[in-house]
Amino acid sequence: MALPYERMRALRARSGLSMRSFAALLGSPLDTRYAYYEEKRFTGLLPIDAARQIAAALQPYGVEPADVLALAGLSPAERAGEVSAIEPAVQYIRLDVALPNADALTRMFETMLEKEVPAEQRDALARSLALRLPAALQRASVSPPVPVRDAAPPPAADVRPRARHHQPRPPVSRI
Repeated sequence: MALPYERMRALRARSGLSMRSFAALLGSPLDTRYAYYEEKRFTGLLPIDAARQIAAALQPYGVEPADVLALAGLSPAERAGEVSAIEPAVQYIRLDVALPNADALTRMFETMLEKEVPAEQRDALARSLALRLPAALQRASVSPPVPVRDAAPPPAADVRPRARHHQPRPPVSRI
C-alpha cells in the first residue's frame, strides 16, 4: 500500500496540474501548507477541512472526491456523505452537433451502464436514454443559463515572477 504522501502526489498528478499551479488554485503558497501533503514527512491522515478543499478543487480535473477523502481516514459511508456535499462544477456548452444514430447511442449507454444496472434492465434503459438524448440536448441548448455561484477561477499556468532588469555592475579592479 502506498504511503499517504505518495497517494496525495498521485491524485494531484492524475489531474494534470503541477504542484505549483495546484497550490495556486487552492490559494496556498507552494512552500507552505499544500506542499507538506506531498512530502515524505507527511505520514498521517489528511485533515478533513484540507481533504474537502482538495477534493473540491480536483473534482473538475477528473479526480474522484472519494479518493481524496479516503486520505482523511473516512469510512465508505462517511465518504459518501461528504462526496454528496461537494457540489460538482457546472459546465455549459452550446454547439451544433450531429449525434450518431440511436443504435450507436444505445451501445454507448449500455457500456456506460454496464457496472451500474443489472443486465435485464440495462438494454431497455440504454435504448430509452438513446432516444431521449437528442430532445434533451435540444431543450438544454435553448434554455437560459443557470447562474453559477462562487465558481473557482481556472488554474493559472505555472506563473513565476519575472526577473527585474538590472543595470550591469561596472567591473571592479582587484589590484
